[in-house]
Amino acid sequence: MLDRKIPFPAFALLFMVAGATDALIYLHSRDLLAVYMTGNSSHIGRHIGEGDWAGIAPLAAIIAAFFGATTLGAWIGMRVGRWRPTVILVLAALSMSVAMPFAHGEEYPFITVLFIASSMGVLNQVSGNESGVTFLTGMMIRTGRAFAQGDFRAGLDGLLRWCALVAGAALAIPLNTHMGARALLVIAAMLALGAVFTLWNALVGRHRARHST
Repeated sequence: MLDRKIPFPAFALLFMVAGATDALIYLHSRDLLAVYMTGNSSHIGRHIGEGDWAGIAPLAAIIAAFFGATTLGAWIGMRVGRWRPTVILVLAALSMSVAMPFAHGEEYPFITVLFIASSMGVLNQVSGNESGVTFLTGMMIRTGRAFAQGDFRAGLDGLLRWCALVAGAALAIPLNTHMGARALLVIAAMLALGAVFTLWNALVGRHRARHST
């Protein structure tokens, strides 16, 4: 579960970002979910069952944005080597930043959710060893397996990620109250800070590799 290419402070930030983004989406976009593709897919099935064909298009577009962004993120990540986490986090931060100017009013407009979904799709390719890094259900399953195998370090890592996600969701509420749509810029700044952590980690790793040969 631990990825040495990504320092723990960066992973903690990723889970805080996931929690904060989820909370903001639930507050401002109850029908279009930027992170929860299972929910969007279930809603598509419900619309099909009800014969509501008009309701399918925006949900399908959100899923396509997430899928397209995560595919692009994986493609880029495979080509930038040790710089993968930094590049992916910068891309995620840029997409989140672009989402903010469109977010006027109480309800996030479709284009804002589209850019947030793209940001989250890219973000989940930050690790070449662990896809879907902010997917909580899979992480909890891996954490339970780690404890069952006696790998308490990995198990503790999983619990700390869960705590970071909850903390991020809690943080989103005062951010939303005091900053409104600009809370998305705070999330983008958190992603950028994660990029700084991973850049430093990559530079240190390259320095050590050069001096060990």
